[in-house]
Amino acid sequence: MSGALFDRIASGEGGREAAVLLRRAEYSRRLMLVREVVARARDHSAPVAAAALTAWSLLSRVHGTAPDVAREVLTYPSVGPAQLRSLSVLVGATDAVPCADPLLATAVAGALRANLPVTVTLPVRRGRVLLPSLGAALFDGVPDGEPATVRGGPGGASVTAAGRRVRVPPDTGRPGPDPVSGTGWLGLRPLLTAPGRTPLLLDDIDPDAFPGAPGTGRLPAAQWAHWRRTFADARRLLRAAHPGPLAETEATFRAVVPVLAPPGRDAAGSSDETFGCTGLSTPRDARDLALALVHELQHNKLAAVTHLFDLTAERPGEYFYAPWREDPRPLGGLLHGVYAHLGVALFWHRQSGAERTADGWRLAWVEFARWRDASREACGTLLASGRLAPVGARFAMGMADALDELGARSVPPVAAARAAALSRAHRGRWAARHSGGSSRAGHPSAPAPSASPDSSGGTRRS
Repeated sequence: MSGALFDRIASGEGGREAAVLLRRAEYSRRLMLVREVVARARDHSAPVAAAALTAWSLLSRVHGTAPDVAREVLTYPSVGPAQLRSLSVLVGATDAVPCADPLLATAVAGALRANLPVTVTLPVRRGRVLLPSLGAALFDGVPDGEPATVRGGPGGASVTAAGRRVRVPPDTGRPGPDPVSGTGWLGLRPLLTAPGRTPLLLDDIDPDAFPGAPGTGRLPAAQWAHWRRTFADARRLLRAAHPGPLAETEATFRAVVPVLAPPGRDAAGSSDETFGCTGLSTPRDARDLALALVHELQHNKLAAVTHLFDLTAERPGEYFYAPWREDPRPLGGLLHGVYAHLGVALFWHRQSGAERTADGWRLAWVEFARWRDASREACGTLLASGRLAPVGARFAMGMADALDELGARSVPPVAAARAAALSRAHRGRWAARHSGGSSRAGHPSAPAPSASPDSSGGTRRS
């Protein structure tokens, strides 16, 4: 990564060039992870080693025939957590039975997408055979471990278990209706499609796409239609007022996982190991969705950057005041929050010129001032912490410079006053809850669970 591109990313932007580079870096990281899984599997029983070697051979064939397919399958968000879990078991970190089935399922998905001849046996798990980035063959009532045969090639693909055969549709963009019985194909459904682009998928099937989140399970067709409409509206909004973030989101996101939110709240989040994915509760409207995508885009970008560079030198037990959270945050979480809310402030500044109602205009300016000033304050905390590595200090200075530029933008006085009042109220609540701790320096208070939504829709990271 060039210094100039690093600095552009630090400024809150980066464009499509940054998104493409970070995706390539994540692909390299996944390749190293897969190689390690295969290497460790060789030390285990013959079936485990054979499954891993078959997967590696199949992935090599996919890469040789359709390298873009290999890259898309291996960088699919759920593949990272699945392979990390496999590796953890293979190295003896847990008591689970070692296996390489998740890697073999990934390789099979790649072969089917590349139209390669393949015949592979996978076990049924929880009544299904899951193929990452494609979907799952359902076999209700079939016990765990029952062998299922996956066959594919130019003539089509199928999965057969316990005498039941399930056809795999050839086009992931047209998954077909959900099965009405306990046997059939449950395909991933597209949210956004465009000629020449990988579709953005709604993944309400694969638990590894956003592990640990309270997922909704399979959404009914009417709810999927609502998601599709709202995503199309959000893309139009981004195209009109936020072309830079639109280019980044289109080059970054591959899947969206629908998650449950507390009553009356929204939820959104990202995970270090699922680059290209975000978990979202049901979107209310295009503007809220566009904002959530921009917010989670920042988390995705920064997670990928932290896989390339050590930005912080944290001390265990140190937590800091974050103007968007009710709980103290570790330094890495504060860094993520500043970067995400820099993106939020940039969003609202652009959006202020696109609003067509007085209420929308006022909201945009209040939100801009609120998150610009909050991010400047928290960025100052980062820089004063003494816990940033040199490259992390450069990144924080890039954020600070961008926030200083935003600080020069005049805000309508009423909006500025409202934003300041919201900031004071938040600090007052925080101080009452965490009395005895400094709001600027690190302190050893225990943080609340990080999955609670913050005021701008982010979870887990800010």
